[in-house]
Parts: sequence; C-alpha cells; structure tokens
Amino acid sequence: MPAVKLKWSSLLNISDLEFVPEPPKVLSVSDELLQTISWLTGVTGHDRRLLRCDENGAILTNNGWSNLIEVESAELYPQPDSPDSAVCVCANKGVLVATSTEIIKASFVRVSGGAVEVVYIPPAWLYWYPHPSYSITATVVPASTGTASYVGVTAFN
Repeated sequence: MPAVKLKWSSLLNISDLEFVPEPPKVLSVSDELLQTISWLTGVTGHDRRLLRCDENGAILTNNGWSNLIEVESAELYPQPDSPDSAVCVCANKGVLVATSTEIIKASFVRVSGGAVEVVYIPPAWLYWYPHPSYSITATVVPASTGTASYVGVTAFN
C-alpha cells in the first residue's frame, strides 16, 4: 500500500519533536507509522503529546481537573428516598464528585432541561465528569433502602 500523505496541522504538532529548519508542509507516512503515532501519543485541544510511562509500565497522566480553577462547590447528603442535588450557577468545564462511605448514583445534566447522564460511583472515590454541567443529583443505592452518606461536588473552569 502506498504511503499516506498528511497535511501537517496543529493536530499532528507533536511538541516533543523538533524539526530543523521547520515542520514539513506535507508528511508522507506509511500506514504502520500512522498507527504507531496514534498509539504513542495523546491529543490535547491543540497538539499531540508523547505518552510517558513509569517503571512499571503504567501510563503517567494527570488529574482531569489539574490546571483548572474551582468555581463552586457543594456538599450533598442523599438519604433513602430523598436524593440531594446541586445546580451549578457558574460556567464550568467539568465537575469532580467525591464519595464518602457508600456507593451513589450520580445524575448529571449538561444544560437546563437536557438529558440525564447516570454514573454509579463507588465509595471513597473521586470521579471526574469532564463536561460542562448544569446540575448534579446524588442518590443512595439502592434508592429506597441505601445508607445516607456525604458527597462532595466541585465545579472547575
């Protein structure tokens, strides 16, 4: 199979690589090399970055909320047959949910009147929901006989 010609763009801008004198306008790569580039890199909103591993082979990543600013927080206390919710007043890029001693059902709504997205979060866990959120509702599991527990919610922008 002939090489694939790719127009060099910001999506293929691998900040870890340095081209002398400048990046090529068109890059010819084989299918195998293209697949390897996708396996070894991660995409941000503006470039690609080489993935790094620790000595055990685990991929080194950062928390999704790193480098974001906390804009608001709420403490929820869902109880049997009584979910608790918070509405995000400030614009945000995502919400961090911290559970305490019990599993919870977290329901996220991105915009007022929008669809509900549900995630079950185990006890003593941090869950990053990486989307702008309008509201978060925490429900005990099972809903009618579960044990009440605290849930922390923090919105970041």
